[in-house]
Amino acid sequence: MGISQEEYDSLIKPYEEALTIIQIRLNSLNAEYRSRSREYPIHNIQHRIKSKPSIMKKLEKKKLPVSAAVARDELTDIAGIRVICYFEDDIYSVVSAIRKQAGILVIRERDYVQNPKENGYKSYHIVVGVPVYRLEETQYYPVEVQIRTISMDFWASMEHRICYKNGKNQEVSEEKRAILKGFADELKKIEVSMYQQT
Repeated sequence: MGISQEEYDSLIKPYEEALTIIQIRLNSLNAEYRSRSREYPIHNIQHRIKSKPSIMKKLEKKKLPVSAAVARDELTDIAGIRVICYFEDDIYSVVSAIRKQAGILVIRERDYVQNPKENGYKSYHIVVGVPVYRLEETQYYPVEVQIRTISMDFWASMEHRICYKNGKNQEVSEEKRAILKGFADELKKIEVSMYQQT
């Protein structure tokens, strides 16, 4: 069936508003951290809205009908924010601060920091429901917040580059998986060593 450009534009509008609200909250939080201490936890904040092809591909991968209505009902990562922290402890400080935000609902949390994926991927995922106000009603839209350290982000970016060459998901051998996992372990050691210098 597919999603037309008009349907896509209509679909993402409230997600863009929800994303803006979370961005403002996180930027305010970051500014407060920086005003209070030189040991602030956030290095930078990135954001994105899934493109139309990405949404369609995700629905196909999940074996779901490809439509704007199904995307709205089934996907929680149409809007996404990535918070890059300095050290692992910083991740949990930011997670705690997000949980305390008034009017924001925590929908789901997944801790891939304490429980990394087999390939070495580490990050903390928290999906929050953000109120978007309309004349008739208020609806909550999900925004996925990924929180990771600089070293975790470096690893994830390089792993994606290695495994998704030319935009295609390359079959990764067991040997390469083991090497990537080793890189993740080495980066963790470096991060711990640098933390000990603070």
